[in-house]
Amino acid sequence: MHHHHGKPAIDLLSPVSESVTLRLDADAILDAQGMAAAPGSLLLRLQPREPASDRLFNNVRRAHITVLAAGSPAIVDAASSHLGTSNSERRIRVGGTLTPAFVNAHTHLDLTHIGPTPHDPRLGFSPFVKLVVFNRRQDEQGIADSVRRGVELSLAGGVVAIGDICGQTRTGPTAAAWRALANCPVLGVGFLEYFGIGKGEQAAIDVMTRVIADLDRNGSLSPTLPVRVGLQPHAPYSVSLRGYEFAVAQAARSKLPLATHLAETPEERRFIACGDGPKRTMLEDIGIWDDSELEFIGRGQSPVAHLGALLARRPMLAVHLNDLSDADIAALAASRATAAYCPRSSEYFGNHEHFGPHRYRDLLAAGVDVALGTDSVINLPSQAGTDAVGMSTLDEARRLFARDATDPRALLGMITTSGAAALHIDPARFTFTPGAPLAGLVGTETATQTANHAIELATSLMASHARPRLALLGV
Repeated sequence: MHHHHGKPAIDLLSPVSESVTLRLDADAILDAQGMAAAPGSLLLRLQPREPASDRLFNNVRRAHITVLAAGSPAIVDAASSHLGTSNSERRIRVGGTLTPAFVNAHTHLDLTHIGPTPHDPRLGFSPFVKLVVFNRRQDEQGIADSVRRGVELSLAGGVVAIGDICGQTRTGPTAAAWRALANCPVLGVGFLEYFGIGKGEQAAIDVMTRVIADLDRNGSLSPTLPVRVGLQPHAPYSVSLRGYEFAVAQAARSKLPLATHLAETPEERRFIACGDGPKRTMLEDIGIWDDSELEFIGRGQSPVAHLGALLARRPMLAVHLNDLSDADIAALAASRATAAYCPRSSEYFGNHEHFGPHRYRDLLAAGVDVALGTDSVINLPSQAGTDAVGMSTLDEARRLFARDATDPRALLGMITTSGAAALHIDPARFTFTPGAPLAGLVGTETATQTANHAIELATSLMASHARPRLALLGV
């Protein structure tokens, strides 16, 4: 067993100024669709990005990447002679395991400037909400700086596709975070967040209608953009059913991705089922509570059941889902919803103390796709705010591997192909499927072994503490 120290040699790649065929020979290659070889090789075609200034970001080479062949060195030898590329190939030997880059299905990049912050879960959710409200940037430039820093930390963690929540400021919903994200070299969705319940319901719908119309006029709602616009009615305790209805109708009309925080906290459960508690008090304190809400709230339903009819109308990315009954899981499966689970965030808020272990494996067994997210940097360990570690969903997957001994191949899927599907991105971009454009390539030092079993290679990746390194960016 030996470890390769330092960066994978692929970092030495000179700028891609013309189309080049690159042959990488690694200790292992692995993706979530069963591609596994140790030693393993990849044959890639790199095509230059224009303009030339776009070919480097954060010291990572950017190019259009197409996978030509992947597998054992012998398989790639055969492919390369068949394709006739053997003479023109640049060959690089790389230590460690190569995987496709990662996806973060749920995060709040506009909170990156706050940095990792400890929290006592016994104090409930309110101190956290106050921290966010008090520290959230209100100006377009401040929001953009925070998002850009979040992207740098994501790339440092091997993440190239992001489901970002574009938070509402004091003046209302804003597309500022989406604009910042759309200017970064990543794929994903900027979900525009809004709050609207009781007396605030109509105003929220009016503002969102205006924001969406403005984006539509600029062509910003196009489904072909690398970073798409999505909608995020915040949560069932802050958005009325009519506010959700608006999102579902708008998403159907403009083909927009939808996400919401759902079944997250005990306070949410109490508010939806009983119509009282801290969430109700908060709405009363800010002067927007209206008793007309009791037509739908305080009816003894779970948060998932409360949204049931709307979930069934359009597939939604349901975030957190800490609080689920068997009936809730069946309803999510029937509605083709996708789950975004943020393990370290869930632990930070002590949700397992309230609800027991998270039921992500029951969701998977019921046929619900589960993707992993980091939530904001606030709820991550302090190293996540550094360039050496960054915000990586590989760390979320490793947490589940260590805690629950979850199948490591399933975990790799949750941070690649399932994450991509959750964000309406072609999952093939997060595999080594020949012909597919690769979104990014990550190298991670692992205990070297000769094995062609995906389970052993995936175990080695999840058990390792080595940092993933983004070797190439295909976005």
